[in-house]
Amino acid sequence: MTTEPSIIVAAMRSQAKAGASPAALLRTVAKDYGIVQQIVWMELFCEAFDCNLGSVTAISAWWHEGKNELSDNDLDAYIQYVIDDYLNKA
Repeated sequence: MTTEPSIIVAAMRSQAKAGASPAALLRTVAKDYGIVQQIVWMELFCEAFDCNLGSVTAISAWWHEGKNELSDNDLDAYIQYVIDDYLNKA
């Protein structure tokens, strides 16, 4: 990663507050920061939304170019609650 993780985390939180879905957040991370490793997406998601790795394992079955097990809608259905929980605490 060439961009400081804290900058990416802040951007993810800001986009989530504006209503971005999990798939949209991760696609932005891939596009804007060039990060395409699923484990890094999971780590960033955990840091951004104060959750554990087990909460976001569905990310490993999703791909930003749409060629994997889970669609955007599937991913969002599995992990949107993580964002909702974080935003409700804030």
